[in-house]
Amino acid sequence: MKRIPVFLAVLFCAASVLSAQNGTATTAKPRDVAADCANVDDSKLTTDVKAKLAAAPSLKDLSINVATSGGVVTLMGVANKPTQKGTASLVAKAVKCVKKVDNQMTVEGGSQKKKSKQ
Repeated sequence: MKRIPVFLAVLFCAASVLSAQNGTATTAKPRDVAADCANVDDSKLTTDVKAKLAAAPSLKDLSINVATSGGVVTLMGVANKPTQKGTASLVAKAVKCVKKVDNQMTVEGGSQKKKSKQ
């Protein structure tokens, strides 16, 4: 009779250990394969950046010129809002092999503060 409670206690401990291991197990996330930037030329980067900018919903109505030299991307054009200018920089930086983004875009319209009357 004493064996049943001991057996149940051992079984409970074993089940607890197994369930704790399953709860803490994590699946390995696939790592991004490092891009080989040695073989990427500036024209390829320009094409990739233009494609990413065109795919961004908040930038679809803008005309953004892209120039690349030595992996440094220069953005030129006019944004309607300051957030669009920032988004353009983030999108361009997200392209693999882009070393730096020089955002020379200007913001047109409602961003200027009104002068107070004296």
